[in-house]
Amino acid sequence: MREMKAYLVVSNETKNLATVRDFVLNTLKEAGAPVSCARQIVLAVDEAVSNIIRHAYKEFSCGTRTIDITLLTRGRCVEVILRDSGKEFDPATYQDPDIKEHVKQRKKYGLGLFLIRKVMDEVKYVFKSGVENELRMVKYVNAEEES
Repeated sequence: MREMKAYLVVSNETKNLATVRDFVLNTLKEAGAPVSCARQIVLAVDEAVSNIIRHAYKEFSCGTRTIDITLLTRGRCVEVILRDSGKEFDPATYQDPDIKEHVKQRKKYGLGLFLIRKVMDEVKYVFKSGVENELRMVKYVNAEEES
């Protein structure tokens, strides 16, 4: 893959999810990432941004806030960094759901972080009190996947 660094800033509105997906997919295509890998990363970023919109900014009813997205490609590594100034959430406190029970109860939500952890190789979260949340997600492209 080619080395690239791309940025996108969107407001915390669900209408921007398509823009985020297009940004990630197009950047990864330009970098030469394999399609299967790019789709997994798009899924993870979409889930993470949806969670930020739904949960991190839930208590902020006045005005719009932003989500900063940085996408880096180097060697066989793709790194996505999401930053927001919403409510703190520590993924380390999150327990993976019982999938069978989840389906049985017909729950529509609650699998975002589970999916992110399944498709990404590294997921790291940092909260800087009063400043921002930062979620770093890393995906390593297998040599067999490279085109």
